[in-house]
Amino acid sequence: MALKLKKKDSVQAGAKWVDFDAETKVLLAGTDNIEYRVALERHNRRVQRNDARFGEGQVGVVEGELTDLQNHAMLLAHFIVKDWKGVQDDEGRELEYSTGAAAELLESNVEFLLFVLQGGTKVAAEAEKELVETVGKPSTGSSGRKTGRAVKSESSSINA
Repeated sequence: MALKLKKKDSVQAGAKWVDFDAETKVLLAGTDNIEYRVALERHNRRVQRNDARFGEGQVGVVEGELTDLQNHAMLLAHFIVKDWKGVQDDEGRELEYSTGAAAELLESNVEFLLFVLQGGTKVAAEAEKELVETVGKPSTGSSGRKTGRAVKSESSSINA
């Protein structure tokens, strides 16, 4: 059998289904998601660049500039909210997940925005806790004693 490297599903890696309410579940990635962090840093640099165009005491808007809420809603929709079940449109029909729909919902519903921020942070914290617990545990397949090849190698070099 050949050794194969399987690609990770980066969309689902580390994401967890979280209950928004009794009828609605949202698949959230952690806020430690590298793509989210890079995009957030890029957004912050863009805001600084735009702000630098104006002198002290000047007020202005760069053409096409979005609000922080609009930008952050887009970032969360693309990198943190991955799917949902039970979300409805304004007529009560099931709303299929899309990044555009998620951004619109995040921008218009403060409760959902806070839920995603808190939930994404919680998912990241749980993943970090699981990693610490996993790395800290000794392997169940080993008592920690030297066996096999390591013992043979050492005894061979000692006897030589």
